[in-house]
This record gives sequence, C-alpha cells and structure tokens, in this order.
Amino acid sequence: MTVANLIRHCQEALLTASADAPPASAPRAAALKARGTESLVIIGNGMAGYKLCERLVASRVHERLDITVFGEEPRPAYDRVHLTKFLSGRAPEQLELAPREWYERHDLALFTGDPVVAVDRDQRHVRSASGQTVSYDRLVFATGSRAFVPPIEGSTLPGVFVYRTIEDLASIKSYAPFCRRAAVLGGGLLGLEVAHALKQLGLETWAVERGSSLMARQLDRDASALLRAHVEKLGVRVCVGCETERIEPIGPDRLLQFKTGECLRVQLVVIAAGIRPRDELAVACGLKLGPRGGIAVSDSLQSSDPAVFALGECASHNGEIYGLAAPAYQMADTLAGVLAGKRRRFARAAQSTWLKLPGITVATLGDYQADAEHLVARPTGAYRRLVFEQNRLIGAVAVGDWPEQPRVQELIERRARVWRWQRHRFATTGKLWRGDAAPHVSQWPANAIVCNCMGVRCGVLATACAEGCGTIEQLAARTGASTVCGSCRPLLAEMVGAPAVSRRQPGARALLVASGLALVLALVIGVAKPIPFADTVQFTRAIEALWLNPLLKQITGFTLVGLALVSLLLSLRKRIARFSFGEVGSWRAFHAALGVLTLVAVIAHTGFRLGHNLNFVLMANFLALALVGALAGAVTALEARLAGPAARRLRALWTGAHLALLWPLPVLIVFHVLASFWF
Repeated sequence: MTVANLIRHCQEALLTASADAPPASAPRAAALKARGTESLVIIGNGMAGYKLCERLVASRVHERLDITVFGEEPRPAYDRVHLTKFLSGRAPEQLELAPREWYERHDLALFTGDPVVAVDRDQRHVRSASGQTVSYDRLVFATGSRAFVPPIEGSTLPGVFVYRTIEDLASIKSYAPFCRRAAVLGGGLLGLEVAHALKQLGLETWAVERGSSLMARQLDRDASALLRAHVEKLGVRVCVGCETERIEPIGPDRLLQFKTGECLRVQLVVIAAGIRPRDELAVACGLKLGPRGGIAVSDSLQSSDPAVFALGECASHNGEIYGLAAPAYQMADTLAGVLAGKRRRFARAAQSTWLKLPGITVATLGDYQADAEHLVARPTGAYRRLVFEQNRLIGAVAVGDWPEQPRVQELIERRARVWRWQRHRFATTGKLWRGDAAPHVSQWPANAIVCNCMGVRCGVLATACAEGCGTIEQLAARTGASTVCGSCRPLLAEMVGAPAVSRRQPGARALLVASGLALVLALVIGVAKPIPFADTVQFTRAIEALWLNPLLKQITGFTLVGLALVSLLLSLRKRIARFSFGEVGSWRAFHAALGVLTLVAVIAHTGFRLGHNLNFVLMANFLALALVGALAGAVTALEARLAGPAARRLRALWTGAHLALLWPLPVLIVFHVLASFWF
C-alpha cells in the first residue's frame, strides 16, 4: 500500500468515526437557538466568501447572526488576483485579505483546512472533513472554482502543475531551480501572466495556445498580433495553433506532443487553460445547476433552495459564470443586503479585464464583445477599439498605453453619448479629447488634496497603498477618503488600479433644480429694477409694509439670518461625526433649497434694492456667494455625467470660491444689524 493510499484510508476512518459522534457545535447552536439568533454557514473562504464577511461586518449584520465559515485551504482568504507576487518573494501572510484575528474580533467562526464534504438540506446542517456538524438557517456556497485541466495524456506527471493556489505556486517555485525551459499551456490572461512570471525566475519560457491567437476571447487578430509582438520582446516565446495531445516523460524532461506533429521539450509545464466552477457539493445535495455548470441563482443570488445562496465563481447567474474578482465583489454587496433583509438585485456585471506586463497594458472594458458598432484606431504602437450602441459608449479594448483610459472607463460606466466630432478625432488620432489627458492620480504631488471633504492628500493615500491597502474600501477605511460624499472614489480607483467608479449621488436631480433656481433668482435680484413705492401716501400698497414697517423689516431680516445659519448644517455633516447620518447628496440638495428660500427672503427684505455703501457691499457679497454656490451645485449635480478631471477641477474651483466668499458675510451682517439698530 502506498503512503498516499494509507493516508486516504486513515482519513476515511476518521470521517466514519466522526460521523456518528455528536455535533461539535451542538451546545453552541442550542444556546444560539434559545436566543433566537439565526445561523449562517458560508462554505468557502476565498475572495468572494471573505468579501461577503467583510460586507456583513461593515453593515453590522453579523451582530445578529451566528456566522461559521469553512475554508478548504489551510490559511485565511488571500488575494488571488496578485498571486504571482508570491513567486517574486512576497510572503503568504502579505497576501492575506484579513488575518485570523479579524474573524475572531468580529465573532466569525473560521475553520481553515476543513472543507465541507456533505450538505443535508432536509435537516439543514453541513458536515466538514474533520467531522464537525453545523446547523444552518441560511447557507451560502462560495466554493469558487478549480483549474481546468484539459484531457491531455501525461497531465498528472511530476513537473506538470496548475496555477491556482499558494500551494501550487510553492510547488512551482521549489521545482523551477532544477529546470531550464518551461511551457505554459494557455495564451489567455492568466497564461501570459504565468509565462512572464516564469521568465522572471530565469527560465526560457514558451506560451502555448491552442487557438489561432493570444487572448482570443478578448482580442481580435490585429490586437492579438500587437500583443504577441510585445510579449516576445519580453523574452517569452509564443506558439499559437498548438494543441497539446500528450505529455511524455523523457528522463527529467517533458516532451509536449502537438496535434500538428510538432513537439516541444521542456522540464516544467504549467497548465493555465481556464477554470471550472466548484459545484460538486451542490450536485450531491441536489441543487439546480446552470447550463454550463455552476449553481443556478436568481437576481437575489438565491438557489433552487430558498435557504441556500451562492456567489462568485461557483454561481451561474442567468446562465453566465463570472471568473473575475469585480463581479464576485458585486455579488457580495448584493448578498449582504439580501441577508440584511433588504431588496437587492444583482444585475449583469461587465467582465472588464486588465493584463499588465512591463511595457504593455491590455484592457477590455464594459461590454466589449457586443454585437454593435465598433470603431478602431491604430496609433503608433497601440490598438484601441470603441464599442457603441445607439451612439452611446458601452465597451472598449486597448493594447498599449492609453492615457485617456480612466475617462473612457467613466463614459462606459454611464453609457454616455460620444459626439460625432469626438468619434472622428478618435478615428484619426486615437484620442477622444483634445490635448493630453490629466496625469494619473499617483503622479500628483504628495501635498495635492484628493478628498476635499476629509482633506486627504495624495501622499497619505500613497503611503496607505505602500502599506498594503489594495482596494478602494481599504483606502477609505485607513484614510477616510470617499467616506463623506464619495465623489473622489474614481481617484481612489485610479490609485489602486481598480475599475473606475462613477456613481450618481442621491439628491442630484433636486440639487440641479435648486441650483438652477438659485442662479436665476440671484441674477434677477442683481439686474432687476427696485419695486417702486406709491407716489402718494393716499394710495399705498399692502406689500410696501415689508419695507416701511420696522417690525416686518426686522422679521424678514432675522429670517434671513436664521436661514443662513441653518444652511451651515452641511458643513457640520461633513466635519462632525454626530451629524454623519443621511447621504451627503441629500444634504447638498437641502442646502441648495435653503439657498433658494434665502434669495426669496432677500427679495421680501429689500424689494430688489441693492442699497448703498455698507449695504451695497453686503448685497454684492451675498449675490456673488449665491451665484458661485449655484454654479458649484450644478457642477456637483452633473459630475456623474461630465467626463474626467475637467469636472473635478470645475467642482473644486466653484466650491472653493463659494467658501471664500462666505467668510466676509458674517462680519458684514453684524455691521448691518448694528447699523440698523444704531440709526
């Protein structure tokens, strides 16, 4: 009997013995049931499972749930997106998304190296490999995916690896020093990243693709040809149209036999041919699957069993399986809301991808594969393609550096309209806008303010990134940036290399309407002729009492002061934690509405008379404050529709001017009131 068989028999014996044992968590479960606490079991502690935990903690839903998490790997969830950094020397702990202490601090029971092996939906409990039996009220599958290994003879030989876990990479890293040549089977995103990583280890590396071009799912032939040229400049050899039939052992070498009759002799082989959903546990417990595998889920990520949910790479939503981190994180946001009792729906996610190699960047954005109008530009050393639907930008593909990419991405997020002259400019120059794009936020000076609300400077964000903050949420938690109004989230996205974020703020439409009314009223007050008094005291009008009756004059005057003071609540909302309830967008709309009421009160107080001397200075300052504030409000309301840095600069300009004009106003009001009572 081999050692492997002996270990397997021992494991089976342990499982059999533990199956009859009482559930290890029974006392705890009984106590929780007595308190009326619902139990949630999460199967899988990968990126999707961790993100769900994080969102539950952030929304404090975890406080009313008993949460148990089972992970197959021996360590807590880690950043699989940047797994290649392990080969360049980064420790596994540095890739962890959160340490074990984080789970303990938030009362999340985490069991690593102990996968769930059985689910009993009738009794509503799960059993792990170690024999633990845990009951659930609601169950979440976050089992992820496994590396797809094509049916190639010899794929299980020593020296043939997959590229999926830290253990996989540790095996490759320890095997590589004894090799000279390596082959990566797969010319997609992962395959090219792996090929470059092996080249960095000092191996002569081949990227072997069975299709006719590299990244064939994302790129057309022209773009793929440009990518191939760049990859070969990095020293990675490329073989396309080479479908591996078998791998033969020849001493320490591995001979790849292709269906074309050609062969390639190497010592190390890595298979990076895609993924398949981990749905075997779901099959065993009778859950419905999608047409291409994966657990079929609804828009609320609910499976065919109302008590069971799924997210990430193991879920099939409308027949589609998402193999990327961003859609998994969107699913986690949705499911956290559903588990909190809110109505949340997961919509189809765009499968934008990025490949970053030295000297070359490949990006596919939005719905880049849509059967729609495509516009291609080929500036020197680059390839760019835009995808339009009814003159609205819905996707893009880029090979090579593209300074405008963040702005293009914002347009895609909003499905914004692109004008005919912009399309012509793109077709002839490869640019949508005149001049050069603004520098990347990481190139800003260290003292440049990125988040105006919290005063967070670029240098602070750069330090946080260097210390391990790799997501928008982590930067926000560390520095406070974007936690007030959220308008700087696109800049944080640039900082961490995440997809651009463009979200419309609550109250944006009300803010725009109120700003427009304020702008009109301020202009009318500035140019309108004063309302004339009657020519004789015998024919006075009732409205004249507002300006002739001292009591009414005081009432309208102090009403103005009161409205001005209430409008300062927006500043309190931004700067004092006690006032941090509600959305800032709604507070802005309320602030603008108060501005409109204040202008109406000014008309009632003055009758369109601008006054003289001190009164004229006060009126000029107030009208300038209102005009600039109205412009700042309009730009802020339209910021989600305006593209790129120009909108941010305009907003900062008008908001700064509005605040500068505010400072003289209290002093002028005090002198005005004193003068009124004195004289």
